[in-house]
Amino acid sequence: MKKLSMNEFYEIISEPIVLNELKIVQHTELPEVDDELSVSLRMRLKSHHSGWAGIFQKGIETEGNFNRTPGLFLFANNSRLHPRFTGSWNNNAGIEAVTDGLLLNKWYHITYTLSDHEKRMDIYINGVWTAFYAIENVQMHKVKFNE
Repeated sequence: MKKLSMNEFYEIISEPIVLNELKIVQHTELPEVDDELSVSLRMRLKSHHSGWAGIFQKGIETEGNFNRTPGLFLFANNSRLHPRFTGSWNNNAGIEAVTDGLLLNKWYHITYTLSDHEKRMDIYINGVWTAFYAIENVQMHKVKFNE
């Protein structure tokens, strides 16, 4: 696994993809993450999905247990952002809903940041800090980055 230094950029997907096309990146192709990460993407929705839509997720759900750090999903029918991560105290931590939902046919630049050092997750939409999640028990709780 490739270990990146601070402030190094790693592009995983460079070509446009359609949301209903599953894009799988093998674990060995991803950089090692153990303290913080930032995921940026540019997206435009042509329609709202009738069910939950996954934008990105590292890890999988097995037998009802989540292992997804990071994870960004959209609510059904209105495309509200639903950012998630796995923590040592909660396997489905995150923000319940960011904004009223993404508008159709509008470009968005979305950035998801997660830091165990700072004990927080931040969401930016078009460069504007929009929402955050703070880990309250900072001495005991840790973000579980997928190994």
